[in-house]
Amino acid sequence: MFDEEGLDHLRLGRKLALAQEYPQALQSFQRASQVLVFDGELAVHPQYLSHYGASLAGAAGKTEEGRRLCERSIQLEPYEPEHYLNLGLVLAMAGHRSEALSAFTLGLSIRPDHPGLKAEIGKVERRRCVPFPALPRHHLLNRCVGKLLAAARAGGHS
Repeated sequence: MFDEEGLDHLRLGRKLALAQEYPQALQSFQRASQVLVFDGELAVHPQYLSHYGASLAGAAGKTEEGRRLCERSIQLEPYEPEHYLNLGLVLAMAGHRSEALSAFTLGLSIRPDHPGLKAEIGKVERRRCVPFPALPRHHLLNRCVGKLLAAARAGGHS
């Protein structure tokens, strides 16, 4: 049914997207789309659709389109935790931390031991608002005051 070359591109795109190598993943998905068109439409398994959405967001900054693709994959396969991982990544890229956290949490409710979801939820939970929003996150003042505030919070929970 599917052209083997197209499937190879999809598999490679998925592998690269899982490694968050989005520019290369996007190229692979685009190559697959050239050979996997049926009746004028791209016929792709939801798994690849989800990874393609994350790659679009990560490589091309197309977070809205990436979000739509990830949400569509969830509609088609709501039991697949990887779709929630990709949606959460796209939402985080778009700056929607609380929505990303919700997507990661939903994915973990399906598969609590999913390593990618656990890692990403940890990243989202750890990052707090910067003390001085007018300065970049990596600015020395934000880093030093942030560490002091984190130490004070940790000391209050002992």
